[in-house]
Amino acid sequence: PGRYVAPDDYLTLDGATLTPEDLTALGKGAYKIRLSQEAVEAVKAARKLVEDIIKEKKVVYGVTTGFGKFARTIISNENIEELQLNLIRSHSAGVGDPLSTEKTRMLLALRINVLAKGCSGISLQVLSQYIEAFNASCLPWVPEKGTVGASGDLAPLSHLALGMLGEGKMWSPKTGWGNASYV
Repeated sequence: PGRYVAPDDYLTLDGATLTPEDLTALGKGAYKIRLSQEAVEAVKAARKLVEDIIKEKKVVYGVTTGFGKFARTIISNENIEELQLNLIRSHSAGVGDPLSTEKTRMLLALRINVLAKGCSGISLQVLSQYIEAFNASCLPWVPEKGTVGASGDLAPLSHLALGMLGEGKMWSPKTGWGNASYV
């Protein structure tokens, strides 16, 4: 704790123009992140689509249905949030030492950049929370080992999300490692 000095400069993410050099600089703490106005509008539009799906009670895999074997199981509107929370919790299955702060910052920056494309349905509020955490260098505990499924990134991404939910562990320059709800 106490060694990290927050940068004054910002890098604007839009989901399309992040370079490897930018990512390396973000990992080293050279920049804070902000979204382009185009990214904000794309995220809002995608979120409205998800909200319309739920409001109209459409059947959409993983939004209003379960996953995998439960793809044909319709989830009631009252249980949609619980489904999403349980998905994150169940996939937070990594083990080992945590990634370094530099690698975690890079992972978080990459996730923010992908979500900035406006293809996920994430709310702007939640994406803003990710950005605020990045900018404060409040970093979820992401273990070095662990994967779920064919994509290979579900466990690390679930650990990122778990910290943002206030569960698991997080690190910040002010507190060091601690319970995510505290950090």
